[in-house]
Amino acid sequence: MQLSADVLAQFNHLERSGALDTLDDLRKENRSLERIITDATLLVSYTDVESMLGFIISQLLDYFIPRFLVFIVHPPRGKEIRQFSYRNLKKSDDTIKEEYYEILKDYFVKNQNSVSFSELEKTLSEDTFGQDFKQFEPEIIFPMFGIGGLYGVAILGNKIVDHKYTEQERKYIDQMIRFLSVSMQNGLHYESSITDPKTGLYTHDYFMHRLEETIAHNRRHGTRSGILMLDVDNFKRFNDTWGHVTGDEVLLGLSRELMKTIRAEDCAARFGGEEFSVLVAESTPETLFHVAERIRKAIEGMCLTCGEHKLSVTVSIGARMVDGMHGITPMIHIGDADKALYRSKANGRNCSTMYVQGLLERAFILRNTCE
Repeated sequence: MQLSADVLAQFNHLERSGALDTLDDLRKENRSLERIITDATLLVSYTDVESMLGFIISQLLDYFIPRFLVFIVHPPRGKEIRQFSYRNLKKSDDTIKEEYYEILKDYFVKNQNSVSFSELEKTLSEDTFGQDFKQFEPEIIFPMFGIGGLYGVAILGNKIVDHKYTEQERKYIDQMIRFLSVSMQNGLHYESSITDPKTGLYTHDYFMHRLEETIAHNRRHGTRSGILMLDVDNFKRFNDTWGHVTGDEVLLGLSRELMKTIRAEDCAARFGGEEFSVLVAESTPETLFHVAERIRKAIEGMCLTCGEHKLSVTVSIGARMVDGMHGITPMIHIGDADKALYRSKANGRNCSTMYVQGLLERAFILRNTCE
């Protein structure tokens, strides 16, 4: 009995001294640290930006749900700022004005730690941010630092439940944003190495690499894909009449329309000059031609402005199925799609043509495959 009384007395003493609360806090902090290490290890395993952000979103969902979340980044070599916005952790089309990003950038160059929006307004001015920014109810803003310094910010709105972030939650977000900043910059550098700086589409080399992989996949699984070659009609005359700056705007506008029209699993590239290529995953001749026509009509419907003039642009398209037949190399696929493209040009431009192998051509390939 005396031993039990002594133990109880020691426990009461520890409780009064606050030691038990401190021990409990240490345990919580240790669990939080273990989670950060585990999550950071998983985060750095992703190579593309979309996957990284998807992982961060899934982890935040375990903790809380911010009403609004946006990552604003300025990619290396890129002129345009990119934004990844979420409402209630679901993708949204909300955007923050670039002038606000510049204000935040100037602030974080001097102050490198995260800041609550209320603190930021006290430091700057309540008039610095307009209602178009405040409508998102920003709560905390985190800087994103990479090898070359600041290249982005992350803005979190109030939580759906409890509104305010606890110190432990804020610490977790801060650590994960730090890991995300490095990982995302690496991903953006890789992305920039395989994309065309003028249009944002993939490069010729990357497209050929994807085509080789697709042919191997089709051969292994017996599937079929498709390839499209696009060429802007009368582009030289367009350049000569309206100038090369306008010509560049045409290529950029066409690229954006192309990306809006194709699926996420397809691959669009600038093949060279005013020629573009699209690799259509798992396709049939009917669906491939349908995709070609959808792209052609979308580009035909574009409206570009040059001064007081409204300009339009059209493309000619050649399509070719991609299967796993031995003896047909990537260059043969490209060459055949180009032949179909030239037929579209010869037939009056602004149309799509499917390449069809002739009987002698198929027999020649089969004979070489069997030998």
